[in-house]
Amino acid sequence: MVQPSSLRLVLSSLLFGLPLQLACGEGETDTPILDAGAAADSGTAGADGSVITGEDAGVPDMQTAPKTGLGVLGYESHSIAEVELLEIGREGLRTPRDLAFNPEGDGELWVINRADDSTVTYFKVGTAEQTERKIIDPFAEHFMEEPSSIAFGAPERFGTCQESRNTYNNRTAPNDFMGPALWSSNFAVYGVSNPEAVTEVGADLGSHLDMLHESPLCMGIAWDKDNVYWTFDGLTGSISRYDFQTDHGAGFDDHSDGIIARYVTGQVSRVENVPSHMALDHDTGLLYVADTGNARIAVLDTASGLRGTSLASKERGVQHYTMESAIFNTLVDSASGDLIHPSGLALVGDLIYVTDNSNSRITAFKKDTGERVDWLDTGFPERSLMGLTFDAEGRMYLVDAVGGRVVRLSAKP
Repeated sequence: MVQPSSLRLVLSSLLFGLPLQLACGEGETDTPILDAGAAADSGTAGADGSVITGEDAGVPDMQTAPKTGLGVLGYESHSIAEVELLEIGREGLRTPRDLAFNPEGDGELWVINRADDSTVTYFKVGTAEQTERKIIDPFAEHFMEEPSSIAFGAPERFGTCQESRNTYNNRTAPNDFMGPALWSSNFAVYGVSNPEAVTEVGADLGSHLDMLHESPLCMGIAWDKDNVYWTFDGLTGSISRYDFQTDHGAGFDDHSDGIIARYVTGQVSRVENVPSHMALDHDTGLLYVADTGNARIAVLDTASGLRGTSLASKERGVQHYTMESAIFNTLVDSASGDLIHPSGLALVGDLIYVTDNSNSRITAFKKDTGERVDWLDTGFPERSLMGLTFDAEGRMYLVDAVGGRVVRLSAKP
């Protein structure tokens, strides 16, 4: 008759791969036998005396559950303690609102500052060789007055939007002569006055390459192609497509070839001092919008719509008109996404990452269904979170507008 203790050892040998003779040999033995708990806690000894655990020992790892969720958001822990946080920098940051990688640079991260109309660029960001450079354009008080957003585009090009009604830093009454600006990312051009342009124009208009002026209180910008950008227009509650066409060169002022199409007027809503960022899926033509005032993520089909009525233009030669019957739908509403004031938005693969300026939460949604996949409660003060972006390794970079810093979040090993 097999004794109960022997039967237990036989079952253990079958389950954990132990030699059968250790379990049911004759008489007692001084050889230790590992049960499930001991196998998981202690592993087995290798030939060199090391401890082998888990699959290497032929023993199931009984204590390590498979991770679920997204590593950069803490694997469904929803806790900032479960991600690695690195402070990238504070020097030169004055109410940072958005950030973007220059695709032509080596770890070149650009940050825009609302409080002093500037940019700070980090080179080899997050490494021991990191350096930074701050620039205020000679005429930033107009062309980059209170910027809300930045987007890189064609080679050596980026665009910015300004949450401004054009007051030249509160020196004049607002006249709404404001909209997105086009810039060079070449440091031989950006932030440098062009003497030739100063002579021809009769004024130093800084280094901007182009600007169109139909979007006061512009809250977000996304690149489409060539010199084409999409904007979130806060004053009119609309989305616009801006085609600068051929830029006029640094510091000049001929804007007469611009084309501006206004979509979904009155269907999006601005919240003061909270950017409404956007991202275009170039494969599908769908523009994802953080509609801050309506507490939702909306989607515009940029291939839809028909040209409608002509609109007045502030500049000679500029085409300005409405687009009617465009397809514009809610992907994530306030309830399903637990959204209050969505602000920053980044498209990564099949997911949309969104920061919430009110509850300091970062949430990932499926871009096709809007299903909430994972989220992280950062614990940052209210109104801290705005723009976010990712590097090629899948690490997330955030502006902390209240703390005046840029931070990086990454998955724990």
